[in-house]
Amino acid sequence: MKKRKCPKCGSENLDAGHIIGERIGYESDSECYFSGPMREFKVHVCLDCGYTELYLDVENQENVEN
Repeated sequence: MKKRKCPKCGSENLDAGHIIGERIGYESDSECYFSGPMREFKVHVCLDCGYTELYLDVENQENVEN
């Protein structure tokens, strides 16, 4: 959806925002782990079908281990 088109329904009626929270977290099942709660996700939402994509805001994330 970063291309400004919904991959599910093809709509261009999209909104972008973010989620911030102390309790939001992600732990990978692979070798790469994030060491703490993720504090900010970028969100892209289709306003026609409700499809939503979340992206970790890596530029502003301090607690990421490779």
